[in-house]
Amino acid sequence: MNIMDFISFKLLPKLTGENKKPNVYITHLNYLNWFQLKKSIKKSTPYIKGKCIDIGSGNSPYKKYIINNVDEYICVDKSNVHQHLFSNSKEKFIDADIKNLPFENNSFDTVILTQVLEHIDEPFKALSEIKRVLKKDGILILSVPFIYQAHAIPYDYFRFSEYGLKKICQDYNFHILEFHRQGYLGTTIFSILNGAIWNLISRKKYLRNTIALPFLLLIFSLNNILGLLLDKIELKEYSPNFWLILKSN
Repeated sequence: MNIMDFISFKLLPKLTGENKKPNVYITHLNYLNWFQLKKSIKKSTPYIKGKCIDIGSGNSPYKKYIINNVDEYICVDKSNVHQHLFSNSKEKFIDADIKNLPFENNSFDTVILTQVLEHIDEPFKALSEIKRVLKKDGILILSVPFIYQAHAIPYDYFRFSEYGLKKICQDYNFHILEFHRQGYLGTTIFSILNGAIWNLISRKKYLRNTIALPFLLLIFSLNNILGLLLDKIELKEYSPNFWLILKSN
């Protein structure tokens, strides 16, 4: 491993808490989003039970919070999208497409689908499959972005407004138990700004990983603090993400 790769894949994760998601450090460019996601999963744990499937789970960042609540925890993801996760993760994935899940009807008490639906080219077909495998009165934990930069390119297809989500819940016969706005203007502005700074400086990887690195971490830390402060003003029209706890009727 050369020095640039060491900094990128070893040092940076230690300095930002990348490998401890959702418990990333304030130096992390996406700290504000992970801060909100962590709050929401903690509020969701009383609803999570029984046989649980985590779809598009990646490295399963929420498992530590829910594993004691469930009888069985199953990870589902696609190997052609997340090849590095399948080779490096300690989780045992089921390699499957959300639009064609390999499970019987009414198989699960809980389905977790966080920051995934926007990456599905046929999201309504995916929701039909979730409805099929979820038991009556089962719980769906759903989170999606609203105001957020393009990510996981080229698999970034959709954004969902509050009113669109409520219409989807009505159409698919889900009852909303809780609806969380995951931050407001502060998280929206500074998470996008941090991402833009990172993308710009990453064009010069050597500069990013050497001279600029301490300044980047300082800038991200200050921006994240400002974002938390600005979020004290709850402007409901400016939310980067929504998190819903839904009951299947």
